[in-house]
Amino acid sequence: MQNTIFPITITLAGDSIWDYAGPKTVTISDISVYEDDDYTSIEVAHDTTWNIYTDTGFESAVSAVLGYDVQFTEQGMQQDGCASMELA
Repeated sequence: MQNTIFPITITLAGDSIWDYAGPKTVTISDISVYEDDDYTSIEVAHDTTWNIYTDTGFESAVSAVLGYDVQFTEQGMQQDGCASMELA
């Protein structure tokens, strides 16, 4: 992610289990990675609602930017405009 220039527009897979009905493209404006002993948390600022949660296209795109596999954290951690993620 060292040379990543934001914003980045990504395409969702459209497979969220939360009936996401927004645009198929989402803009990521920033990614913050926090490392603590045995856990890495990742916050992804984006321009849509929380119910992109579980979309595999979003996970794949963030993984590609970071260079390692990530996944969403629990549903209660998701917010409009910010995805909570962790190492897969």
